[in-house]
This record gives sequence, structure tokens and C-alpha cells, in this order.
Amino acid sequence: MIEIGVIDDDQMLLQGMAAWIGGTSDIRLAATATSVERYLGGPRLPGIVILDLNLGNYTDPVRNVAQLVNSGLQVIVASVIPDRAYIAATTEAGAAAYVTKNNNLDTLAEVIRAISDGKVPTTPEHAFWLGRDDRPRRPKLSPREREILVAVGNGTPHKAIARQLGITMSTVQTHLERVRYKYASVGRPIDHAAHYSERVREDSLGRERLPEA
Repeated sequence: MIEIGVIDDDQMLLQGMAAWIGGTSDIRLAATATSVERYLGGPRLPGIVILDLNLGNYTDPVRNVAQLVNSGLQVIVASVIPDRAYIAATTEAGAAAYVTKNNNLDTLAEVIRAISDGKVPTTPEHAFWLGRDDRPRRPKLSPREREILVAVGNGTPHKAIARQLGITMSTVQTHLERVRYKYASVGRPIDHAAHYSERVREDSLGRERLPEA
């Protein structure tokens, strides 16, 4: 019996998934959660987990995949659309497969069984979009640099960023200097304020947000 887990904050989808799995003979839904943190804090961690790409808590999908993979789990990313940038980025983070939700459940079952058998499944959209990965070169930003870049790109004043993160204005400026240096080093300089929001959009960073004050 293949045990899997699902991380999704859509209760209707979770109920539908549970009903479908209940009709299979070799797959069992052993754990569900609405966030990565709650899933990892649960009593059971099935080796294969289906992760919704865009959770309602706005956590970074790539970071979510990496956190699960680092916990020894095999991740199937599920999304409404085959987002080219996220297919490549989540695969690089260690996702075993990327499946769009317009696939029928039999396709998902085949992916689950392949992973359980130690194989590397590749859905048609996964292969197609990876073969057309034309993302601009991305600098390697730290988590704090990423969240500050997103905040500035979304128009949050530096003073508000410092207050929300519990750091000084000087520290915010230091992180932004590093962000500008790193983007310049890959040929994508940030020469004026509008470039912050452009880099956020180009690199699909817009779903991150600062913690509540």
C-alpha cells in the first residue's frame, strides 16, 4: 500500500482527493494539512506528498518544496496552470514531479506509483515547459534579501519594512545594496526604483510577504 499526504488549503479539493483515493486499491491518504509547517508537525509523514503550488498563506512555493525535500519527503507539485518558471524552480528545489490539475486522477495515480517504484516520472507538460525554460538569469538571494526585495517591489516604505522585520533602516539598506549588487552581477542591474517591482515580477517572487508586525 502506497501512503501519501496532501498539503492544500482548499477543503473541497481535499475532500475530493480523499474520496478518489478511497476508491483505489493501492494508494492510501494518510495525512493532510493546510500548510507545510502543520504537515511537518503532524504525527505521520508519508514519504510522498502532494503540495499545492499556491497556498493561501502566500508562502514561497520553491521554499516549501525545499523544506519538504530536506525533511526526506518526495514532493509532487500540483498547480492549476503549467507555470514555466515554477516548474523549473520547483524541480531545481527537488520536486519529483509537477502535475497540473487539469490532468485526470489516473495520471496522478501513475505519477504516485512511479515515484513509489523509484522511477522519475515526467508528465507531458513538465517535459514541454522544462524544454522551453527561458527564464532570465537569477541571482542567489538569501531569504531575507528576497522578502525585502518583494516588499520594496510592492511599494512598502523602508521604514515600514524595518519595523515589521524588527531591524534597523540601515540594515534594510544594506540588504538592498546586496540585492542590487547580485542582480548587476548577472547582467540585470537595478538602476531605479521601478526595477525592484520588475525583478519581482520577472522572477515570480510576488507571492512572498512580510510577517505580521
